[in-house]
Amino acid sequence: MSKTNTDGKVTKTIVTSPHIYKPVGPYSQAILADKTLYVSGVLGLDQQAQLVCGGAEGQTRQALDNLKHVLEAGGSSLAGVLKTTILLSNMDDFQTVNQIYAQYFPKDFPARATYQVARLPLGAAVEIEAIALSGDLVIAEAGPCPCARI
Repeated sequence: MSKTNTDGKVTKTIVTSPHIYKPVGPYSQAILADKTLYVSGVLGLDQQAQLVCGGAEGQTRQALDNLKHVLEAGGSSLAGVLKTTILLSNMDDFQTVNQIYAQYFPKDFPARATYQVARLPLGAAVEIEAIALSGDLVIAEAGPCPCARI
C-alpha cells in the first residue's frame, strides 16, 4: 500500500482489480496516495467490457459492483467512500439511480455530486467515480461545527 518513506518520499500505487473490465482508455482503475484512494469513473460494464442489460438500473448496479471491487483492491470498501461523482446521460434516471445507490450506501452517506452530461463512454447511461479512505476505518459523527454561530 501507499506510505510515506522515512526519506520523505511518497508512493503512488496503481490499483487494479482483476474482477472488472480493463480500462477502456489510458488511465488506471484507481490510484492510492497515502491513505486516500482515487477511483476512476466506473461504468456498468461486465468483465468483457460490454454494457450490461437493463438500462440505467442494470448499469448502476453493475457500476456499483465494479466500484466495490476496485475499492477492495485498494484496501477500502463502500463504507470508506468519502465522495462520489455520478454522471448521467439522462437526468430522468436520477430517481432510479438514487434507489439503487441507497442499497449500496444505506447509512453514513458519502458526499456526492450528480451531473447530466452530453455523452458517456461506450454509450453508457451512468458513470460513477469515488474518493475513499484506505486502511482501518473509524466513522465518527461531528454534529454541528463548534465554531458555528447560533
